Amino acid sequence: MWIFTPLGYFSIVEKPGDRGKGTLTVRARARGDLEALRDAHLPELGPILESAGTDYKFRASAPRAAVAKALAALANALDYANFKDAVAARQGSKRAHLYHKVWDVLLALQSSESASRGKPVRTGSSAAKSSAIPKAQSYGGVLFDGEGRVLLREVAGHFGGYVWTFPKGEPDSGETPEQTALREVREETGYRARITGLIPVAFAGTTKTTALFLMEPVGEPGPFCNETSKVRWVPPAEAKVLIRETKHEKGRDRDLAILKAALKLKQGNA
Repeated sequence: MWIFTPLGYFSIVEKPGDRGKGTLTVRARARGDLEALRDAHLPELGPILESAGTDYKFRASAPRAAVAKALAALANALDYANFKDAVAARQGSKRAHLYHKVWDVLLALQSSESASRGKPVRTGSSAAKSSAIPKAQSYGGVLFDGEGRVLLREVAGHFGGYVWTFPKGEPDSGETPEQTALREVREETGYRARITGLIPVAFAGTTKTTALFLMEPVGEPGPFCNETSKVRWVPPAEAKVLIRETKHEKGRDRDLAILKAALKLKQGNA
């Protein structure tokens, strides 16, 4: 089994050498994860072995009953409402972002299940089929909350002359446009989101074209990446003012056009 915890990530298996001994093998990508588990809940964990030639570099064995007791202790010690926030607090934002990438990939299970039951994968009256998504080099989202405010992110260091803009980025290998947009929103703003619509055109920016989805936030925000210095929910009129702070003319005009198109689409969905 795979276990993701604020202490670390573990793969627990019964290897051939465990059979007949009543032990299980606990594997990890980082030695510190096994050390943290041992110190917190599994003192019976044996010596940590290191091998560069295996898929998990670090491993150790422990009595099966002790592993079960440690898993129960992890559950009993659970005191957080947001897992990724707990990971960030204990192991830092870099580890939390890695776990979020796993979350993004596994989101496809939810979409697959909905599709298999005949339910639409995306929701909202303007949600478009994948074939209607404009071809673009990057994808992102325009988020509106229940008060009609829009979410903007301030670019760290105002890189490239950009000040306030929308979350967006290029696809990772094998990603769909929707997956890319949701991941970029989460990484650059800290918000998980739900797609409610599609802006039906791509927008030309400084170096690439971008297509964007209309979205709404889901749950409380988590940490965002170091490409963002802060995020703000603002009324559309204030969003226009903030976007105009961008020094790069083409990028500024693109983001103003995105905001105008998003507002038109949102009003049409109301």
